[in-house]
Amino acid sequence: MKTLIVYTTKSGASRDCAELLASKINNCFICDLSKQVPDIGSFDMVILGSGVRMGKIYKPMKNFIENNMQVLLVKKTAFFLCNAYPDTWKKTVEKNIPKDLSDRAICIEPLGGIPLFTSPKNGNWILSEHVDRLVQAVTLKG
Repeated sequence: MKTLIVYTTKSGASRDCAELLASKINNCFICDLSKQVPDIGSFDMVILGSGVRMGKIYKPMKNFIENNMQVLLVKKTAFFLCNAYPDTWKKTVEKNIPKDLSDRAICIEPLGGIPLFTSPKNGNWILSEHVDRLVQAVTLKG
């Protein structure tokens, strides 16, 4: 199975999570939306990741989802959100990921986030149990 992780980041949290996920998933490629917009047609699985600010995913991801909705609906998909406030992530999912797509997603996980005005070290902000859950869902259902 060929997997693509598409992400957008401001603080670097989504990049760190994308790299960690890619290291745990076979035949996995990464794409930063600030550098290129990928053609997702040749991938079996697409994992979408974005940081969250003020309850909203970043605009490049929102646009990517809107522009690729029809293809995403027929692909296997999973999502991760980098949100420093995990108690708000379910509401963030409801507000930002179209229901048709979230209903079909294999997995949607909050992976933690970097709170504003902080500099956590060594990825200790990453919610490793959620990373493991996402990897397991993708590898079992992919």
